[in-house]
Amino acid sequence: MKTVTATELKTKTGETLDTAQREPVAIEKNGRRVAVIVPQADYERLTKLENQYWLARVDAAEKSGYVGTEATTNFFKEMLKGNAEA
Repeated sequence: MKTVTATELKTKTGETLDTAQREPVAIEKNGRRVAVIVPQADYERLTKLENQYWLARVDAAEKSGYVGTEATTNFFKEMLKGNAEA
């Protein structure tokens, strides 16, 4: 992965963006990595993987007995209503 400083990014924006279309480019400020510019295709792939991960977590939660926020809210509203009447 290529690394450029924030100052280099300011002066060589076009060149850095050209590089970032082919490979990730790390941006350093004060000797510390603060960001990474990635090719659009990589970003889309990572976003898709993250969405798939969270959907799998939801599916696993539902299969393990989690009934969802709406059902849980309704359950507690009914319990509180019953407690208020007692």
